[in-house]
Amino acid sequence: MARPIQTLREQATALEAALAVCVARPRKKAVHNLRTSTRRIEAQLELLMQLRDLPAYRTEAATFRRTLKSIRKEAGQVRDLDVLQQILKGLHLPQHNHRPKLLKALDKSRQKRADDLKKDLEQHIPKVAKAIEKLFTALKPAEELSLPLRQLLPLADTWYERHTRGMKTVREDDLHTIRKMAKVARYIAETGLPAKQATAVAARYNRLQQSGGDWHDALLLAQEAQKKLGKKDPLTKLTCDRVKAHHNSFVRLLRAA
Repeated sequence: MARPIQTLREQATALEAALAVCVARPRKKAVHNLRTSTRRIEAQLELLMQLRDLPAYRTEAATFRRTLKSIRKEAGQVRDLDVLQQILKGLHLPQHNHRPKLLKALDKSRQKRADDLKKDLEQHIPKVAKAIEKLFTALKPAEELSLPLRQLLPLADTWYERHTRGMKTVREDDLHTIRKMAKVARYIAETGLPAKQATAVAARYNRLQQSGGDWHDALLLAQEAQKKLGKKDPLTKLTCDRVKAHHNSFVRLLRAA
């Protein structure tokens, strides 16, 4: 049995904790946890949007979502640089290459982004607390809402299908949207965990999300390499080859789904 509003409250508490940790020291794990917290709350709000007979809460939810979107965007810029450095360090390269140069540039950008993130989050914290209080005041009459898994899991599928309908694997913008929608659908399905059926549904969307994420991260690294090293650098060419490989894997997975 899933309890959407109870789950949302737990996620809001986790968000406030993640904000406090990230403001103190925006390390890699802290930034990742913060970004994931915003995504999970977004997914839970999407789930609530599909349910009937809830009290009036959408104005409060919209205010909260605007703040979440801003936090996620700012944290995402730091997260991307963390991931790019990790990927770059793991590449098998010839002895002589420009990896140190690119790593240095990424680290410099990361430091600046992290400093900016800390300042911005300090301003967001009181806004988040206020938005959470108003949202749960509005939702209080339905706080004990429960949802059987047999109703929850089709909602995840329906939501995903509606938000990806008509999208083409040959369009890059559509692929970006699909990977994001798969992540949201996964988090909706995970509302009912632990349960074997929910795990299977969530795992299916997780595979799409991970494959799309690998392609997205490879693309970002290739863009950074091209910008810092130039199109003809062997490291740039290697990153571009990785983009093609991950793109093809993602498209194959989507067509098989």
